[in-house]
Amino acid sequence: MSLPNVISFARICFIPPFVLCVMQVQHHNVYRYVALGLLLIIGLSDVLDGYLARKWGEITNFGKYLDPIADKLILVVACLLLSSDKLWPEPRFPYWVSTVIISREVFLTLGLIAAYIILKRKIDCSPNKLGRFTTFLQVTAIMAVLLGNHLSLTTLFVLWWLVAVITSISAVNYTYRAVKKLYIN
Repeated sequence: MSLPNVISFARICFIPPFVLCVMQVQHHNVYRYVALGLLLIIGLSDVLDGYLARKWGEITNFGKYLDPIADKLILVVACLLLSSDKLWPEPRFPYWVSTVIISREVFLTLGLIAAYIILKRKIDCSPNKLGRFTTFLQVTAIMAVLLGNHLSLTTLFVLWWLVAVITSISAVNYTYRAVKKLYIN
């Protein structure tokens, strides 16, 4: 297994400690910052594995699936945990923002699976600049909730709306690109 794939797999392994830290924040506030540190490690390792894969020419089919799976897992897990009134103190990630983010991930994943199973076609929907920017904004919003006790509600509210709008635009963009590829090929 290539080093970029090992790094992608390690990102997935950081999810359980992240979950444990988030679950402990109501008992000990220091876990908020440990969770933030873990999320930073996860984010930086995402940048690193992509950079190394391109630089060393080690872009593999396995890595093309593992990397987005790792991204989707951390986004979905963080959205669910940080929206929970049982696990996370105020300010929480609003349900409507979590719903937009999770719905995009589910919609795109099911669309790719359906295209492959029903149409027997593999669609390459590699990330574009808008997709990368969307992920960056989503992770920024998650970090903002982790630091929510240091940010104004107005700042959080603006960020949440921005994430919801850009995530929705990104979903439409990916859908358009996929449909266009289906009809051109």
